[in-house]
Amino acid sequence: MEKRCLLVPHDFTTVADNALKYAMNLAAGMDANVALLHVVKDAKAESKAKAEFEKIISGVKDKPAGVELSYHIKSGSIFTDIASTASELKASLIIMGTHGSKGLQQKMFGSFALKVITSTHVPFLVVQDQFTGMDLSKIVVPLDETQESLQIEQVTAGLAEMFKSEVHVLTEKKVDANLKLKVAVHSGLISKQLKEAGIAYHTEVLPKDKGYSSDIVTYATKAGANLIAFAYHSDSLLPQFDSFAQNIITNKQGVPVLVVNSKEAGNYFF
Repeated sequence: MEKRCLLVPHDFTTVADNALKYAMNLAAGMDANVALLHVVKDAKAESKAKAEFEKIISGVKDKPAGVELSYHIKSGSIFTDIASTASELKASLIIMGTHGSKGLQQKMFGSFALKVITSTHVPFLVVQDQFTGMDLSKIVVPLDETQESLQIEQVTAGLAEMFKSEVHVLTEKKVDANLKLKVAVHSGLISKQLKEAGIAYHTEVLPKDKGYSSDIVTYATKAGANLIAFAYHSDSLLPQFDSFAQNIITNKQGVPVLVVNSKEAGNYFF
């Protein structure tokens, strides 16, 4: 059986090194290899990128047994080449590192990340510079009233089975009776699927406090979870206006975030 592949876009920064470290830890538990990707503007920069990758790979310490590292250099744009490379390699996950920036930089990164995420059907895992940890014993899964939010179940269940995780299914308290029923049904559906798969789970209705995205991060922090997983779906043509997704991805607590582009979902490799 061909091993899974985890793809790590790398820009030769310490933040990207953190993403590589995170990816190797996941790969050890997933029976996967790790592929690094650097996108250059033109062919002239390829030789320099190759030298950087050789240096990175030779300098890796504590590489898990059985995990192989490789690298790929593409000439073009990250908004197309990350997706195309992930498709070529049949990657199970794309893992990208970022600084936990504030203010305008945070909003810019959130918009940037969403633009990359919406370019691919592959689940996208964002790791901040100071991430909370690599223990996947608890995974937080927020749902809403839309059917698209349910598309996070497959990849979450896959990870939970591999890492023996407990899944915390969250919904937001609703006043409207129709919305209240929808979120309850969605929570029930995922709970049923997790139970049938033998995955430990917990459901929670969050009271409205500082807003759903902030409440999700607060819950994850208090519960000791080190991954928030959700399906991204928006009718907005411009990702910079989607504050809910941006706030979770760039959360100040540094909790890693797994995002599935629900419009492109359905072709996972778990």
